[in-house]
Amino acid sequence: MSEKLGSKKIIAVDIDDVLSRSSEVIIQFGNERFNINLSQEDLTEDLSEMWQISREEAEETWVEYLANGAMERYDVVPEARDALHKLRADYTLIAVTSRRKVLMDISQKWLDANYPGCIDKLVCAQIYGEGKQDAHLLTKAEVLQELGAEFLIDDQPKHCIGAASVGVKAVLFGGYPWNRDVDIPKSVVRCNNWPSVVEYFDGQRG
Repeated sequence: MSEKLGSKKIIAVDIDDVLSRSSEVIIQFGNERFNINLSQEDLTEDLSEMWQISREEAEETWVEYLANGAMERYDVVPEARDALHKLRADYTLIAVTSRRKVLMDISQKWLDANYPGCIDKLVCAQIYGEGKQDAHLLTKAEVLQELGAEFLIDDQPKHCIGAASVGVKAVLFGGYPWNRDVDIPKSVVRCNNWPSVVEYFDGQRG
């Protein structure tokens, strides 16, 4: 795979809440759907826990969410586009998302529309939607190894911890409620915004 993508080192970049402001739309949808009043402080990847419904109903609600075209309306994270253009000079950028493969086309269209010429490849890790037990606990570590990625930029601590466990340097992105007060390995670097991400990678040269 690295041969096809070139000789540059590979950075795996998450989509949700790293490139797209996904959580805002998810929270709004859930609040309207269930007549509740959650905020980002309440966000969790375990939708059944967040919405206090069964796993079956959570899956059905997620299908409803997708059918509503919500993903197409995601805004971009501030300064991400400029940052990716800068990183592309020295790295190969691969978007690695937990999303299922059925969302490949809509994800690719969103990337093409919002980050044209920035991403070399899109990979869906299929962590969700395959009937996997406790899918919200799984990480991208195995996929990162298969890709030969040397770096990961992700907002979820579990993915950064998983990356670190297989020797991938991880950047924990964003000062979000779900990643502020967590224990992470010393090798994982925190960057609250994209300018600080660029600064980190500037320091990786040489």
